[in-house]
Amino acid sequence: MKIAICIDYDNLSPLQKSAGVLDVVQKTLTQASEMFLKSMGACEVRLYGGWYEGDNLSVLSQQLSVNIHSEFPALLRVPNDRGGIIVLRTTAELAVSLLEEPGHQLFNTYRRKGRPSNIRVETPASVGCSTLTCPLPLAKKLLQKGSCPTQGCVTGGNSLVYRHEQKLVDTMLTCDLMYLANQAYDFIFILSADDDFLPPIRTLLLRGANVVRVHPQMSNALLPIKVGSSTLIELGIQ
Repeated sequence: MKIAICIDYDNLSPLQKSAGVLDVVQKTLTQASEMFLKSMGACEVRLYGGWYEGDNLSVLSQQLSVNIHSEFPALLRVPNDRGGIIVLRTTAELAVSLLEEPGHQLFNTYRRKGRPSNIRVETPASVGCSTLTCPLPLAKKLLQKGSCPTQGCVTGGNSLVYRHEQKLVDTMLTCDLMYLANQAYDFIFILSADDDFLPPIRTLLLRGANVVRVHPQMSNALLPIKVGSSTLIELGIQ
């Protein structure tokens, strides 16, 4: 049995990140154990995120790499509902290149950008605040200008407000899903609640791939997703 798990790392909760990748993988496999009909197999885990700032590994990716090397490779024993044990030889790695082109690393996947342009701030009146020291007007000016609006402030510049964003990550994961579907995997798990991955998931299901969507936090309001004559299997690990 051959299993692939693609983890959208940024989509994990802080508690799941603190618990570690091995814990997340173990919970995923345990939730899916009733689908496994063989008692032995291999599991390959890839973690997707903005691992490079420019040409250098980010601090997070360096820390995560150390943790991965301390936990993997691992021989996981997964109990199933039939009273048996499934043994899976499990490896894990950061996804820094496409599976189709492992020799070409994709750099600059974590970038500093300017101030966000899609944030709106309520007015004091709209929220029922009548105090003269309400911080909402100041927050609005700060977000609009990117610099401190207080008269006489010595900070200067217009880079007090900025954001970081991941680039190429979602498309890399999508491309790898397409690649994995052609490599005779028995199961392909994608661990993410991001709906941006629904189009590739639907495409793979229509092609006959065994794709399972795993939610870091399962919502009770989740509606079944029909794809052709089948329904997407969705699991939750919390």
